[in-house]
This record gives sequence, structure tokens and C-alpha cells, in this order.
Amino acid sequence: MRIGKQDIPSRKVKAPQRLVVMNPNKGLNSLVSPSLIDNREFSDLLNVEYDEGGVIRKRNGYVAKGGVLTAAKGLGYYKTESLNQLVTVDGTGLKYYASGSWNSATGDTFSSGYDTSFTQARLKLYIWNGVDGGAEFNGTAVTRPGTMPKAKFSVYYQNKHIASGVPGQPSRLYISNLTNASDFTVTTGGTQPQPDNTTDAENGITNVPGATVFSGTPALTEANVIDVRKNDGDAITGLAIYQDVLIVFKERSIYQLTFDSSGNPTVIPITYATGCVSHRSIAYVENDVYFMSREGHRVLGNEPQFFTAIRTQVLSIRVQQEVDSMNMAYISRGNSIYFDNKWIFAHPTGTSSSITKCLVYDKRFQAYTIWTNFNAQAMVKYIDDTTNQQSLFFMDDSGTQMYQVEAGTYNDDGSAISAYVISKAQDLGQPDITKFWVDLRLIFRRLNGQATLTVYKDSGIEVGTATLSNNGSRGMGRVAMGTLIMGTDGLSSTESTGSFTDEPVPIGLNTDSRTIKFKISNDRLDENFVLLGVVYMYHLKSPYLIDTSRKVYL
Repeated sequence: MRIGKQDIPSRKVKAPQRLVVMNPNKGLNSLVSPSLIDNREFSDLLNVEYDEGGVIRKRNGYVAKGGVLTAAKGLGYYKTESLNQLVTVDGTGLKYYASGSWNSATGDTFSSGYDTSFTQARLKLYIWNGVDGGAEFNGTAVTRPGTMPKAKFSVYYQNKHIASGVPGQPSRLYISNLTNASDFTVTTGGTQPQPDNTTDAENGITNVPGATVFSGTPALTEANVIDVRKNDGDAITGLAIYQDVLIVFKERSIYQLTFDSSGNPTVIPITYATGCVSHRSIAYVENDVYFMSREGHRVLGNEPQFFTAIRTQVLSIRVQQEVDSMNMAYISRGNSIYFDNKWIFAHPTGTSSSITKCLVYDKRFQAYTIWTNFNAQAMVKYIDDTTNQQSLFFMDDSGTQMYQVEAGTYNDDGSAISAYVISKAQDLGQPDITKFWVDLRLIFRRLNGQATLTVYKDSGIEVGTATLSNNGSRGMGRVAMGTLIMGTDGLSSTESTGSFTDEPVPIGLNTDSRTIKFKISNDRLDENFVLLGVVYMYHLKSPYLIDTSRKVYL
């Protein structure tokens, strides 16, 4: 006899819970454990960038431009009303790129093998390498006037050409004649606020290394020098212009310089807490100045609510591991540019002096990514005269080829781009509870070709691997009574490729673990993936379900 209801109630299936993560636009976070990062961050990634409202995709590739070079150093941009040229120093001679090919300039030559920088002022392009006296280029010929020191870099500020980085003069700024950007030695005896009572540019080869001409007295237009905290053990490493002031970077401090109504320079310290490691790491980003310090990627700008106070702040805390991997012995070779909403910093890593990686910061989403096989020793933005389109060009680290980045191209001059993203170790905010993971649903904006998906559970144990494309079944997980529950991918050697847009890709997991992590990768030629987001489907198990072999009893 039965008591109560005689019918046997039907068993109701409980729907799985869901966690929806869309627009994973917060970039790389390698600072903390993969389980502690934000749902929209990645624990690792390579050769990807952000698009649209924060979707992640494979980065754009590049194509070779111009002929093969021998050992080029640096890349500059020279633009006048009649000329539009890219410029480099190849071996001992200057070459300029026009009409699709490299042309050799006439005139003076350079010592070969030294990193080179370029500054345009008063219709001339000035060339610096820290070894030869400064030279100027007019579009066809190079001239070394003898009135320029052998500086490493310069800027053009308030109609004055200002150079620094002269060997043996780590604290010195050279300030050009007001009417001649190539004249750093002519003086009429004006006074300057010198800590050692030095007045204007000292006339003589010993005092102005690289210069050979010391003559002339144009009234009220004298060239000058000023030493910023002379010989304090902190060398000047870079110059930048921020609003109406000149920023002078030393390795461990930063100053601002302005000229008074008489043309005399005044120096005010900004901070003694940090500095800049490389002049070429400096880039103008919207209204701010970005640069690389020993502590990481920094921004210099106005303090909120105090617009006369300049402040600096570290941005790269979340990728400190990448900063620590940079080779500080050769970090002065690091160079950056701001292009397409991204600050791109190419740098050497490990023990090598070669440029092997890029740290990339997308300002729109405050997100970092890492690029490889983008080994730029110098980068410039170039505006094409015919199309009026702006493009990014770079010189490869070996100095043998210049490349142009092309939107929508997913190969590096014919080579496949190896790209991947690895998610956080998702524990749903409950790190101790085991979950039964039902599905992983990947939402792609676009998948051209195919991608490889690998899923991991606790301790990095691989659940399985599947090939994703627009056709063919997809699945991984349990085999029940000889039948695959979700698809057959991974059991066949046949590859299926194609393209689809705005489709969820459900992956059957059917596995128990505390955490789940996935990797999406593609290293195939001319293929691309665009990831919109992911949906996790799961059941929480009892909090009392634990691995007793790991339990400690007191």
C-alpha cells in the first residue's frame, strides 16, 4: 500500500545557469592569477587588436614597400608643398622613398650602423645619430653645415630647434639661432640662467662636439646652450612638446622649459620620481604625451581640476610581467608611435638587442595586447598624395626592408600571422565549488576560415580541442555508450573551412571542474576571427563536494 499520491511524479530538468560576457575589451592582464582577472580580460594573448565596440580580432598584417635595403637605420617623414618622402640612412648614405622606390641622396654621408632620428624644421629635414655632426636634407641632397653638434635627437619648439644627447654633455640642451634651425654656434653674448655661470654656446670643437664652424654675429638671434641640473648623474634622454612648454626628460626626472619675453629659457622641475628611457619611446597621444619609463608605460598630462599642474602616471601595471621582460640594456632602441587609436611600442626583450616584440595600448578601451613579428626599429605615419590616406610604415629591425600596414590584410608580407587569446580561469566568483560545465558558447562577429579551440579545466588539464569553421559539427566531451554527445570534431582528419558572421558556436563540454579556461587560435594564412563574447552554461554542485584527498584534518 502506498500512502499519499499514487502516481509517480515526472522528473523536471533544471535549466543550466548562464554567465554572458560580451565585448571582452579590457585586454591582457598578466599581473595576477588567471582566476582573479576581470571577465573581459585575457590571461594571455598574441597578435590581436580591438575593433568596433570592443570586439577582439587578429591584428592587421603588412606588405613590403620599396626595394631591399642593406642596413638601414631610422625612418623619417619629409613633407613640403612639393615633396612627400620617407627617408632613411642606409649604410653611409641617405635614401628617400618616392614613386614606389628608394633613391640615393647626393652630398654628405654618415657613419654607418647607428640609430638615427629625424626632425623637420624650416623646410629642412635634420638628421641625428649621436656620432656625426647634425646634417640637413632638402629633398635631394644632404649638407652638413658645421654649425650643429653631434646630438642624438631634437624637437622644433617656438621657432627654435632644440637638440640634446651630445656625447660628454649629458645635461645640455642646444638651442638654435632663432632664424636658422641649423645654427647652434653663432652667438652675440646674451646671458642665460646657467648653474655654472656659462653663458651662450661655447665656441670651439671641444665645447661643441660635432661642430666645425664658429663665426657670425646676427643681432638678437644668438644660439644658446643651457645645462639642466648639470652633471647630476641623470642624463637627458628625450624631448617633447606639451601644450606651450618643452618637456625635458632625464632618465630619473622630468622638467618643463619655457622662454621668457627676452628669449631666455626657464626650467621648472615636474618630478624627481621618474623619467624616460628613450626619446623614441615618446609619442603624442590625443592631448597627452606617452613615454616609457623604468617603471613602465606612462602618460604625462594635466592634473584633473588643476590645469596648470602637469602630472605623470603609470598605465601598464596590468602587464608588468611584459615590462619586466624588456631588455633594459638596449631599451634606448625602443620606439613608439600613436596610430589608429593605439600606442605601439616596439622593444627588445630577454638578452637580445634586437627588436622582437611590441607592447600595444588601445586608448579607447585602456587595453593592452602583445604583437610579435612586427619588429620595427622605427615607425612613421605617412599621408599618400594621391589617396590622401594616412598609413603606418615601419623599418624592420635588420634594416633590409620597409613595410606598410594594410587594414584587412591578415598576413605579414605573405607569412601567416599566429594569433591567439586565452581567457581567464572562470570560477564564477566561487573558487572552491565544483561546477558541471554544460556548454561554452562562443559568439563570433566573424570567422573567416577556421580557428582552433582548446578548453582547459583545473590545473591546466586539457578537456579537448576542436576545429571551428562555418560547417561541420563541433563538439568535445563525454562519449556515452559509444556515441558522441556533441559532434565529432577532433576525431576526423578532414578540415572544414569557410566564413560566417554573427553566429554562436555551441561547444558541448559536459565536464566537472572548479574552473574552465579556453584558448582560441589561428595561425593560417589570410584567415581571421572576430570574437564578440562568450556564454558559459553550468550547474553549481554541492559545496560539500570536495576532493577528500586534499582535505586537511586538524
